[in-house]
Amino acid sequence: MKGVLLHSAPAFRLFGAVLPLKESLRSRLGARAVDVFSLAISEDSHCLLCSLYFRRALKAHGVDPDGYVPTDDEAALIEIAHRIAGEPVAHKATPPAALKLLEARYGAETVVEVVAYGSAMLATNRLNTTLGIPIDDDLLPAADIAGAKANAA
Repeated sequence: MKGVLLHSAPAFRLFGAVLPLKESLRSRLGARAVDVFSLAISEDSHCLLCSLYFRRALKAHGVDPDGYVPTDDEAALIEIAHRIAGEPVAHKATPPAALKLLEARYGAETVVEVVAYGSAMLATNRLNTTLGIPIDDDLLPAADIAGAKANAA
């Protein structure tokens, strides 16, 4: 993705600007929680590249992406991810209760950062799928496993 973004300095800066936000969330919520959130958005938006990337990240945390129990914070983040990456009709519903849960636990600043980062993650997913960014070679083994699981279902 970075190689493609280098064709446009403003686009590269735009997508690169999300990294400090991601690090801020990692320091507050933990790296695993941010990766769980990112995976939920990526899977909901059907971005294979990003889904494989975050599945690999969860495995690096020692987490089986297909068989783990999310923490309370992760469950709240997954609920918010579904709202961010959901079909447009989902946006007419009442905001998810998970926003209030996170606000009570971490404050309004964290809630704003979660939604801002999630929106940027959705934009990243859309960029990758719209431009047809190829899957990195190091993600191909995960793609074979994911494809085998999808075909078996």
